[in-house]
Amino acid sequence: MGCRENFFAAKNVGKRFGSQWVFRGVEFEIPQGECLAVTGPNGSGKSTLLRILARLEQPTEGTFSAFDRPRMGCVAPDLNLYPPLTVYEHFLFAARLRSVQANAQKLIEMVGLKGAETLPASALSTGMKTRLKLGLAVQHEPALLILDEPGSSLDAQGKAMLAEIVAEQKRRGFLILATNDHSELRFAEQELRLG
Repeated sequence: MGCRENFFAAKNVGKRFGSQWVFRGVEFEIPQGECLAVTGPNGSGKSTLLRILARLEQPTEGTFSAFDRPRMGCVAPDLNLYPPLTVYEHFLFAARLRSVQANAQKLIEMVGLKGAETLPASALSTGMKTRLKLGLAVQHEPALLILDEPGSSLDAQGKAMLAEIVAEQKRRGFLILATNDHSELRFAEQELRLG
């Protein structure tokens, strides 16, 4: 399908494992500056769809618009950190891979990990790991940010920080959010329900 720079879209996207379709006929068009919330029961394919949009999996059918190698950030439960690297070292490592400024201290403060800079990822709680993943996902100011149930392990302060990241991303580009948390639907201008 054709790609317009100020839209991110999917047309007739489907995914099958063996003979079993997880979903079919998924279509959406998101204008720049908006958020699409992907909702549905467990097993409906929310995470699978996000993995396809992040180019971590191929769809069985259908297409989606994509910029030429867009700057993309992604946060998902199954995306792993490097256990021996400290919080600070994660930002330095990711910056080198992306050829961007690390801005480590600024991002550490933004995601509420000040005081935890020297802790290895293996010593972080689940919520702290989510905070680190969020910081890494926006380090390079992505055009497209994909979040898979990002608030599920965050406390009240973490959820406030998430709201700030969402607002900044909507000023910058596109946001796709998979969630079963009804409070997170306030972030979205559109909802796509699977299942």
